[in-house]
Amino acid sequence: MENLARRYMDMRLDELKLKTVDGLSVGVSRVLSLMVILMLGAIVLASFAFGTVLLLGNLIGSWAAAAFIIGGVFLIAIVVILFVWKKLFTDIFVKLFIDIFYGNE
Repeated sequence: MENLARRYMDMRLDELKLKTVDGLSVGVSRVLSLMVILMLGAIVLASFAFGTVLLLGNLIGSWAAAAFIIGGVFLIAIVVILFVWKKLFTDIFVKLFIDIFYGNE
């Protein structure tokens, strides 16, 4: 009987290890893919902003004014993101970690 109990505990421990590795691998892959997407998005956004500053600077005759206008647009975007931060990020990560650690139980 003791041998069966020990085997059962070993199997439960192995199952826990497998679930942990599965959850961590899913979590790490999602975080890394999100980081790659964010970095590429930042590169695209910076290129777009630079091109817009040059274009707008030529149109209004002042690159400095164009840079301030584009900076203002980014500032407004940051304020909007801060107001919807919980809905955009916190809720998404809570659902992500619930899916990772509790899965399809």
